[in-house]
Amino acid sequence: MILCLKVQSPVVSFRRPLDHNYQRTLTLPPPTTLIGLAGSALGLSDRELWAKNSLLNDVKVSVWMDQEPGRASDMWTLLKIKDMKMERSPYMRELLFGVFYTIIYNADEQLLTNLYQAFQNPAYPLSLGREDELILVENITIDEASPGEPIFYGTVIAGDVRKMQIYPMLEPGIQFEPPIIAELPLNFSVDNKRLRHPQNYAVLSFLPFQLKMEIPEMQALKYQGRNFVWMNC
Repeated sequence: MILCLKVQSPVVSFRRPLDHNYQRTLTLPPPTTLIGLAGSALGLSDRELWAKNSLLNDVKVSVWMDQEPGRASDMWTLLKIKDMKMERSPYMRELLFGVFYTIIYNADEQLLTNLYQAFQNPAYPLSLGREDELILVENITIDEASPGEPIFYGTVIAGDVRKMQIYPMLEPGIQFEPPIIAELPLNFSVDNKRLRHPQNYAVLSFLPFQLKMEIPEMQALKYQGRNFVWMNC
């Protein structure tokens, strides 16, 4: 059984962990962002969300994009104090705008029912990434996924796609960027100062929207015509 959210947002950005002055974005939200989104809907604090006995510990997540988003870069100038002097430091951050995502959760039936009700009347404002990047939830459904075919595009799969046997399905005229491979945390711990510490790193592959690829070793699920796998298994 799955909970499916159809969401859209004017602008989002998912900074890659090691980027500093030039902050590139992932093309889709990572697992911790999707777990955090569910926690916001339920009204969980950081400590409750990332506790060892959190009710979201066993939730599986997946996501795909429903259309190619636009891209832009945003330049910030930060004022720093160094040796009692003010200096300016520029930062560039990549943005995605006009995004439409389908987000999938899997858990026991009672928790999915609670999430369904929470997303209809969330405790906190819902955003992906930064707090001011709010989303609009267009549709919420609880349904069943069926076995799928190992053909993916515009989604995230667990593992490094460069080390897998893949069969790209090239078409004349398509333009795409290579998959993004990133090692990302699957959860956090929160210390007494309420600082978050990433844990349980895993390699994930963010697949481009324009290029379909067959990956025979992946056991896919299917919903509404799209194949997917769980990101955090």
